Amino acid sequence: MHKTKKLLIIIGLALALGANIYFYTSQADALAKPESLTQAQTKLITIGEKCTDFGERAVANDTPIIEFQMIVRLTKKTTVISNCMADNGYNRNPAWRKHAEPIANAAAAKANISASEALTNLSRTDLQVFEPIKNRPDYWVKS
Repeated sequence: MHKTKKLLIIIGLALALGANIYFYTSQADALAKPESLTQAQTKLITIGEKCTDFGERAVANDTPIIEFQMIVRLTKKTTVISNCMADNGYNRNPAWRKHAEPIANAAAAKANISASEALTNLSRTDLQVFEPIKNRPDYWVKS
């Protein structure tokens, strides 16, 4: 098998894993949203939506042609969101990582990818979730 085909297969698996994780978290959102939000949660959602908008704008003119460019585009978007959140005083919650590692390990075994790649894929999805989800630590915490 050529290196290019192997790379495309790996990228395809990573994207499929990311889509599965996104679907899982979006379904969990719909089922477990709290009835009322605190002022801090509302502020996080507002800032998160603003940062997500910045991320979308940062890649608005990028048109990926090959699979690798899709990953570069996604990385650029998530980097802009992460930097924006940090600029607003938020950091990744250590409790989120502790919660996510077993999930990433299971996803890695299932998709035959590294645990690090699975954790990165999960992080790219969860860093864009700003509303609290029952029984799951928030990705972002105010520093």
